[in-house]
Parts: sequence; structure tokens; C-alpha cells
Amino acid sequence: MDARLVSLSSWREASRIELKDRGGPYVVLQEGYDPTDLKMIAREFILGRSGKWLALEHFYRLPVNDRRDEFVFGRVADVMQMMSDLPSKTVMFHQPTPEQATGVAPASDEMAAAIEAGKKNLPPGPSVPTRPN
Repeated sequence: MDARLVSLSSWREASRIELKDRGGPYVVLQEGYDPTDLKMIAREFILGRSGKWLALEHFYRLPVNDRRDEFVFGRVADVMQMMSDLPSKTVMFHQPTPEQATGVAPASDEMAAAIEAGKKNLPPGPSVPTRPN
């Protein structure tokens, strides 16, 4: 499958991201399956700087600072470098514990709104090749 590079340029806090290019900051999303999910439910995942994937619904439960630190990239070059170093086998983040899940609901979440706005501005089809989930 292919991942999608989503611009967060509409996010109010985008200017706080250092070393960003003209279209940044960005997140990387991919639809797929958690390899540990026996029900094989298709979901949307977000890629972290560590090369690990997290289900988007769990991402929204994390505090904004944690999301920004691990999942937001300033430049396309940073995304491409990280993706070239991805392991051949998909690595997943574990679901956040209730103690970690202090994020706000997506309906009132500015980062979530920026992600959704960025997804609407994508051309049809995938934009960044990656390894399958």
C-alpha cells in the first residue's frame, strides 16, 4: 500500500514547528490492518518519527505535545529519510493507557481538524510509497 503525506499548514500551531518547508508541517497516514488484530479491521494509521504506526483513533487520545513530538514532521525531506529507514516488518505502537490518553475529542481538536482539512486537499490516489501494513 501507499502512505499519504498530509499537510497541517492550516493548523493554528503550525508556526511553532521549527525547520519546516513551505507546505509543512506534515503527518503520514496510511489505511491498512494492524498485524496483531485477529479481526483484520481496516483502519487509518499515522506514522511516528520512530518508524512505528499508531491507529489514528489512539493518536487523538494522546496529549497534543506528545502527538506533535512523535508524529509531526516539518519537512518532506524528513519524512522521506525516515521512511527510507523503515524496518521491513511493520512495528506498531501499543494503544495508549488511560493515564496517557488525555487528549481531547477530535470534534474540538485543532490538530484533528487540520488533518481532516489536509486530507481533503490531497489529489486522488496515494502520494508516498511505503511498505504494506
